[in-house]
Amino acid sequence: MLLHCPVSMVQSFLDFALSFRSGNLDPKIRELVILRMATLRGSSYELKHHLPAAKMAGLSEQEISVIISAQPFGLDQKLSVMIQLVDDCSQLGKVSDSSFEKASKIFSVPDIAEATLLAGLYEMLACFLKTMWVELDQHGLNWSEVDRQSLNKGG
Repeated sequence: MLLHCPVSMVQSFLDFALSFRSGNLDPKIRELVILRMATLRGSSYELKHHLPAAKMAGLSEQEISVIISAQPFGLDQKLSVMIQLVDDCSQLGKVSDSSFEKASKIFSVPDIAEATLLAGLYEMLACFLKTMWVELDQHGLNWSEVDRQSLNKGG
C-alpha cells in the first residue's frame, strides 16, 4: 500500500522507521512500545511482525503476554512505567506530567523522547494499515536480515 505514495516519501518513511532499530532505546523497551501501541490500536499486522522481534530483544513470553493484555499488571517498574507512557500517548495524545515524572526517574529525557516518537510512529502506522486495508502477510519478517541491511545502509 505504500506504493500508492511517492517513492521519496516511502523511502523517507522506511528510513525513519528503521532508524529506531539502531536508536538509543534498549531493544526490549523499543519492542514493548511497539507491541503496546499495536495492542491499543488493534493492529494484528504490527503484532504479527513484532512478536518475533520482541522475543529476539529479550522479552519473555510472560512479559509479552502482559504487554499485550488489556490490564498490564505484574511487570517490573521499568516496563510498567513505559507501558503507562505508551498508554498516555494513545489515550491523551501526550505523556501526562505524572507519567513523565515517573519515567524521568528511570529513563533519560532522550529515551523518553525516542519512545514518544516511536509510539507516535506505530500509532500512525496502525491507522494507515487499517485505512488502506493492508492484510497480514503470510510470512513474518526476518529481523536479523532487516538489521543487517539497515547497518549496511549506514543506519
